[in-house]
This record gives sequence, structure tokens and C-alpha cells, in this order.
Amino acid sequence: MPKIAISRRPTHHINRRVSQSIFRAVDYAVFIGRALNLYVVLNLIDRDSASAATVFAKIRQKYRTWLRYRLKKEGRQLEAPTYIYALEAPDGHHHVNWAVHVPEGLEEEFRQRLPRWLKRAQGECRPHDVHVDPIRQSHVKRLAKYIVKGTDPTFIDHFFLGDFAAPQGLVHGKRAGVSPSLGHAARRAVGFRPRRGSTWRQAA
Repeated sequence: MPKIAISRRPTHHINRRVSQSIFRAVDYAVFIGRALNLYVVLNLIDRDSASAATVFAKIRQKYRTWLRYRLKKEGRQLEAPTYIYALEAPDGHHHVNWAVHVPEGLEEEFRQRLPRWLKRAQGECRPHDVHVDPIRQSHVKRLAKYIVKGTDPTFIDHFFLGDFAAPQGLVHGKRAGVSPSLGHAARRAVGFRPRRGSTWRQAA
């Protein structure tokens, strides 16, 4: 199992590039036929020994291992993990907003495994630490705006976040991102052209 890189670099906001990448990733997920279909909120414990970001990195690794195993076991085509996320800590309450694609037929098992993954990653899973909802595709852009509501205030108008933006506290480690399958390199490799900004302006 790969070693989880530990970073304690603190940030107060999501930077412009990451927010932009998240918006483009949402459209690209649809383009490749792996639309984000589950919205997960995990309450995380931030410790000196392991930041909330490190805990979530461990959970993503468990998800990646499980996904490969389940698809291979069923003889289905393997696919890379597909997701966007942002960690927040308003009033010191650390949690992650995670929009993820789970292949058809595996959604219920994914839901059942989340508490187990969380407990293994941070030592405990308390009541109400895991919340999962299906994503309506008509609302996925609105959800993405909610997920990046902690964007650098300088770019709130640029990303049409006026109805969503709010400070989301101090986070140590990687604050937000997209899966490699939705990243810049993957999009560029197939010549993906992002949707025009007007489609995001309307997602209010």
C-alpha cells in the first residue's frame, strides 16, 4: 500500500486554480460517462499526529483499493476513482464535502463501507460522522459551487459564488482537489474543452 504523504501547510481559502479545476472536472466527469452521483460529508478529527487532510487521503486510498477489487471481481471494466472534494473547518469543525462517482450497483456497498473506512483512518467513527445523498444531475453545478464556497474572496465574482461564499476556517494539508482521472492532464490528453462560463453563471 502506498505511503500517505503528510502535509501540514495551512490555508484559509481554496485558491483560484483549484476552484477552476473543480468546475471543469464536474463537466469532464459527464463527458467521460462517469457523472458524480453521490455527495458525501465526513466529519473528521484533526490531530497533530494526523491532520484531517491526511485522514481523508487514507479514506480515498481505501476507496481506490475497494473500487478496483470490486470491479475486477465482477469482471467489469476497471475505471479510475472519479471525484472532487473540499475540506472545511468553520469554527474548528473539520469535515470534507466529497462528490464522487460510484459505479452502478456498488452504491449501497460504498455507503456501508464509509463508516468502516473512517474508523480505520482516524480511530473512531462517531454518530452522524457520515452522511451520503444521491446527486441530482440537474443540481450538480450548484453542488460544486457549494463545495468551493471557501474560495479565495478575490475570485468570488469571477466564479459566480456570491450566493455561496463564506469563510471556511483554517485547514492544514491539501484543502481541495479533483481525482487524477478528472485533472488537467487527463482533460488535456483528450482535448476536452470546458463549458462556457455562462453555464456556471446560471447554476445559482
